[in-house]
Amino acid sequence: MIEIKGINHITIKVSELSRAIHFYQNILGAKIVHKGNTDVYLDIGGVWLCLLEIKKAKPIQKDQIGVDHFAFTVTEESFPKAAAYLEAKHAEITRGPIERGGGRTISFMDPDGNEIELYTGSLYERMKNWK
Repeated sequence: MIEIKGINHITIKVSELSRAIHFYQNILGAKIVHKGNTDVYLDIGGVWLCLLEIKKAKPIQKDQIGVDHFAFTVTEESFPKAAAYLEAKHAEITRGPIERGGGRTISFMDPDGNEIELYTGSLYERMKNWK
């Protein structure tokens, strides 16, 4: 068996690197660690995120196999401010803010249609409340 310690990094394909960088910096507070010609490495709350530019990328379809979304943990105390910030920045909100699975959640899209969630609960809280 492989002993996994955690997620090392996430790589997201984007159609326009400069637009994606602007979004991730201004909405999620990403800090640039390295910028190449077609990629950028970001630190978002200790999560290593790579944006990889694919010039002729096609938008993902909802019924396509692959990653559905990814979620960042936010505290219960900071959640209302985060939700209000997304609304003030005119982020494309797809769900929420709502109570769901033992926590508060809000989901929104990046400029290329990748869905991102902010969630206040834990896996164990969600499993206690999952129906």
